[in-house]
Amino acid sequence: AYIDGASAEVIAHTIVNAISTIGGMVCYGAKSSCASKIASAVEAGLLGYELAKRERNFKPGEGMVVEDLEQTIRNIGRMGRVGMASTDVEILNIMLGK
Repeated sequence: AYIDGASAEVIAHTIVNAISTIGGMVCYGAKSSCASKIASAVEAGLLGYELAKRERNFKPGEGMVVEDLEQTIRNIGRMGRVGMASTDVEILNIMLGK
């Protein structure tokens, strides 16, 4: 969006659309699937931009999206940092066959 010369508003909506699309994706250290997750993130960014250009955006109240872009980003970060702590333990238990 930035490279394409989009407005700050479209760039902000692109970010929200992209992180809303893949915000719940879980990385569990399986090397080959990491590459496909990166590809999915790139695709989510492109889709997010296409949606934003057409004014099709996730709105505050949809999941972790709030009115403020920075707070939406913090919400996703909090989910990954705090909310996934027990998920990390469970992933390790699965990988160790427990």
